[in-house]
Amino acid sequence: MIYRAEPHTLMLFNAVEGITAAVSGSELESMKAYLREGLRDEFISRLYELKLLPDVLSEDDKQNVLKTIEKTESITSPIASFAAPESLHIDLTTACPLACAQCYKDTSKGIVMSYESFTSIIKQAKNVGVFQIALGGGEPLSVKDLPRYVKYAASSGAACTVTTSGYGLTPDMLKQLTDSGLNHMQVSLNGSTKAVNSYSRDGYDEAIAALGLLSEGNVLFGINWVARRDNIHDFKAMISMAKKFGADNINILRYKPSLKEDYDRFELTKGEFHSLVQDIKNAKGIKLKVDSAFSNLLCTLYGNRMNPLHAGCGAGRRFMMVDPMGRLKPCSHLSAVSEEQDILEYWRNSPDLFKLRNMEEIMDGQCKSCKYLYSCRGCRAICERIYNNMNAGEHNCPAFNQKEML
Repeated sequence: MIYRAEPHTLMLFNAVEGITAAVSGSELESMKAYLREGLRDEFISRLYELKLLPDVLSEDDKQNVLKTIEKTESITSPIASFAAPESLHIDLTTACPLACAQCYKDTSKGIVMSYESFTSIIKQAKNVGVFQIALGGGEPLSVKDLPRYVKYAASSGAACTVTTSGYGLTPDMLKQLTDSGLNHMQVSLNGSTKAVNSYSRDGYDEAIAALGLLSEGNVLFGINWVARRDNIHDFKAMISMAKKFGADNINILRYKPSLKEDYDRFELTKGEFHSLVQDIKNAKGIKLKVDSAFSNLLCTLYGNRMNPLHAGCGAGRRFMMVDPMGRLKPCSHLSAVSEEQDILEYWRNSPDLFKLRNMEEIMDGQCKSCKYLYSCRGCRAICERIYNNMNAGEHNCPAFNQKEML
């Protein structure tokens, strides 16, 4: 369990379950009363149900949490962001044995992050209270001694996840990763059949084999699915497949410009976008997550009801990434890169992150007048690649309604 102070907010995180909660206002007062006097109200009972409080909370633990709560009164954070990253995305390698059509990365050089660089990053992550370490690539399973990396990440107390194509996952490797403390694995798959998947991805057989292994194991797992024009018709079948394998979730990702494809050919039409909205609303029996970069979809689903800090893409506001060379970035899709080696220094003082946190003030175009401006902010990576301007508004956003402008 990790407890972290944010301005007037106590953040709770269960690394095993991958559940986060933000406690503020009257709920923070309930927490104080429980820790000091043992008063257990409906809110405290709910925290226990969600496993955000341990079954046994020692007096030392209670005092440590109370001290963390005290920090919430004095701590400051950058504008429109957490005081430190909630999660850290680390690309361990640029290497990948596949050649997926939708890939946006250059996998030709096969660079691998050194273990020494990795341990330095994890030490920093632990010191600033990062909740989740997400390992990706390239293909992370191609990294020699991957279980060693996972073990060190897990030793920080944060949840450790791996996103993979499934290529190279064997029963022995899965056992090694699980024994090393892996909390969660996401398998990338864009179709319920090989034909649909092959429109955008290689490695269908490997992904299906990996899901089969995971279904027999004891680590949580899900599917990363990118919404595209050539697979949107297959989404209901993907849900059925995920449930058959016993997956915990389907993570719905927005299609972004790749190195090999014409973006306009595969981005969702307005009709397809709203069809996906209905399919999500109607789905039952599995957790459907929507990636924060798919902010226009989140706004269409939930309107402006989201907390402004949690609304919109979290790049540079809730998470950041480290590439295999050890360079720091807001996310893997944006070109902005920093040689800064100190995570907290970068988080607090990066001009690139400052822009992302104040995007409402500097973006132009259609987004500027959209009713979802403060809940969405659009995908800056798409605008950078398509319009050569990170600050641009999206021209054809399916969530924009001319009749409902600010």
